[in-house]
Amino acid sequence: MVAAVAIAEQKKVQITPVVQRMLNTFPKPEVPEGYVSTNPHTIGYKFRTRVDHFDPQNRATFEFEYYSNDEFYERGGPIFIFVGGDWPLEQYYIERGHFHDIAQRTNAWMFTNEHRYYGHSSPVSDYSTENLRYLTVEQAMVDLAEWIFHLRRNVVRDTNAKVILLGTGYAGAIATWARQRYPHLVDGVWASSGKIEARFNFKEYAEEIGELLRDLGNDECYSRIWRAFRTAENLMDAGRTETVTEMFNTCEPVDEENMLDVETFFFNVKAALQDAVLRGQNVEATAALCEALEESTEETDIQVIAQWLQEFYFFLDCMPFDFEAHTDAFRLTEIGYPENANLGLRQRVYQFCTEFGWFLTADSADQPFGYRVTMYFFLNFCRSVFGEWLSSEVVADGVHLTNMHFGGQNPRISNVLFTNGALDPQRDISITEYLQPRSNAIVIPGYFASPDLNAISGYNSPELIEAKHKVQQYIESWLYEPVTPYERR
Repeated sequence: MVAAVAIAEQKKVQITPVVQRMLNTFPKPEVPEGYVSTNPHTIGYKFRTRVDHFDPQNRATFEFEYYSNDEFYERGGPIFIFVGGDWPLEQYYIERGHFHDIAQRTNAWMFTNEHRYYGHSSPVSDYSTENLRYLTVEQAMVDLAEWIFHLRRNVVRDTNAKVILLGTGYAGAIATWARQRYPHLVDGVWASSGKIEARFNFKEYAEEIGELLRDLGNDECYSRIWRAFRTAENLMDAGRTETVTEMFNTCEPVDEENMLDVETFFFNVKAALQDAVLRGQNVEATAALCEALEESTEETDIQVIAQWLQEFYFFLDCMPFDFEAHTDAFRLTEIGYPENANLGLRQRVYQFCTEFGWFLTADSADQPFGYRVTMYFFLNFCRSVFGEWLSSEVVADGVHLTNMHFGGQNPRISNVLFTNGALDPQRDISITEYLQPRSNAIVIPGYFASPDLNAISGYNSPELIEAKHKVQQYIESWLYEPVTPYERR
């Protein structure tokens, strides 16, 4: 098995538990709490590849970790890969779930890899800004391609073995683009809630959260949050920031003259409410939030939200909602710190700032979170964490190049299936309509992110069961049905 790497000791960073909750905004594949692998067929290995695939003068190498599970494999069977993303290596989805069940039907050999820079697969000695230059999706895709070539030739020992990729979230983009770049290595892709399009200003996310508040809560819940944010903004405009500071128990006084601190405050309040809506990825969470706000005994809407926030962050003595406190967890460069080894905070935001954007502003008028979370906050955040070189032009150019290289929401590839939950706010940067040969897009009503990952269950809705059957049918078609030549008429 792959040896675990010790987590480095450090002083406590006040904002870390707050940011950890914010990760529900872009959730990683859910693994049952306390899950421990007992499958004797699951074995950990390491694969050595180059640190920089695009500089022939740089011959440095590193190893990334991966798991192999051959319990169902029979000679001539395919290779199934659960593609690693912005999370530490985890074997759950090559031992459980719908992909695992399809592997049993098709006698597939299952693998999963750890993405460079995440978990314990680091190509550098620390995560200083200079050392993050090898953290790009292009480098990660070559890692994946070289590993697939190695698996076919040296592990499965079948150079003709068909390869099916499953990716979720960011890994869904990697899987999709790997099919686009390396069709000779990848025969089909299932992208579950894949984040396919880079977007500079992802203002639509707040709109989607607002719709969830209305649809799964009620109109008054939406309006109460709307009024609370407008009241806080009006108090600050009137120079009454001490009222906001006292009401929300912020660790540092909110300074109305410091727009970064003001936007950081509103960003954190907005993020907490978003987290409450998305917690557990179920419809009950929003209803519970709205019920808690409705049952509050506080007199005004802003007091209701402030009191709710104190209870939501019950483990904090005060709210670390100023700009300097907010950026602390993202400035840590030690690989072994939990913020990096477990949560991947610095690595994630580096990729956001240089390749993907996905900045969750409040720039739309059709959402309840005021208007004080803008690109000004996010662009200054990127510069503060990684350096002044990261200008707005650099960030915007990175987003543009990502979409130009891979096609955004029209990658124009065959043999790919996109699945999304209809309640998932991320679906707006995924693909929900797609017509290419032996490809499709399915939106599953009543569910959030990646509801199709787990095995078929009696608890699934008929629509979810149908979607899972279609996933199986598409994968089997990629494996067994010959491509029909196009004939001119």
